[in-house]
Amino acid sequence: MNRIRAARQARGWTQTDLAGRAGVSPRTIYAVERGRSCRQATKRRILTALGVQWELRHEYFATPRSVRPLPEFEARTA
Repeated sequence: MNRIRAARQARGWTQTDLAGRAGVSPRTIYAVERGRSCRQATKRRILTALGVQWELRHEYFATPRSVRPLPEFEARTA
């Protein structure tokens, strides 16, 4: 289960409750709980609202995956 969702539910909050406490839209919370990326400032607001230390952010938010260029793109740039 998503750590943000688990922390929110442990507090008995709805997505709208967390959004209000974090100062973001409920749509943002919905997207974050489904693994979508967000800005660092948004992560900080959400973690602060949940009472989670910033140093633990990697446990709550997935790290971005690196994207390899397509082989055809590499051939054109070489």
